[in-house]
Amino acid sequence: MKKLLLSGSIVALLLPALAFAAYNDVSMDTTVVLTVNSITLNVSGSASTIESLVINPTTFVVTIKNGSSFQVTAPGRESLSADTGQGQNVNTCNGTESKLGYNLSGTSDTVTVTIAPSTTLCADVAEVGSSSKSDGSGGGGGTPAPQASPVAQLVTTTDFSSWTPAQKQAAIAQIRAALIPLIQQLIVLIQQQIASGNY
Repeated sequence: MKKLLLSGSIVALLLPALAFAAYNDVSMDTTVVLTVNSITLNVSGSASTIESLVINPTTFVVTIKNGSSFQVTAPGRESLSADTGQGQNVNTCNGTESKLGYNLSGTSDTVTVTIAPSTTLCADVAEVGSSSKSDGSGGGGGTPAPQASPVAQLVTTTDFSSWTPAQKQAAIAQIRAALIPLIQQLIVLIQQQIASGNY
């Protein structure tokens, strides 16, 4: 079966389910950008060859066999949860990064993992855990409310009238960096619609 090569900034967005199949037919030679639950994710790794990848509105499902591996990173530090730890070799969630990785090199296993990104930032997760541990009364820290992205907070809560030109330029650069992946996703979707004759 002809290999399907995903490279650059190919993006899957707003699709009920997008599936790639056949063992070791999904090959990623560079970072692939996905949007799941309105969260941007980077799937990468030099050996990112997997059996299947299914993208749903709020989760994505990866099946990997022996010798395969992949890694997913949330650049915005949104927390990532997985339904299995089998084959997991990376699980980092802190104030600087959010990352999950699976590696089945040297095994005969097959692992299907469902990954769900959350709008709760990793730094917030760490703070909740810390506060609940230090609370001797047993009340617990509760679950923090979902937070808007830094760009959304900037655009909706900031009074720009007092900003210097340099501050405004920095804000524009931040907004542009967030918009470019969304525009790329839109281009891919339009191309898919044109190719299918539904546009």
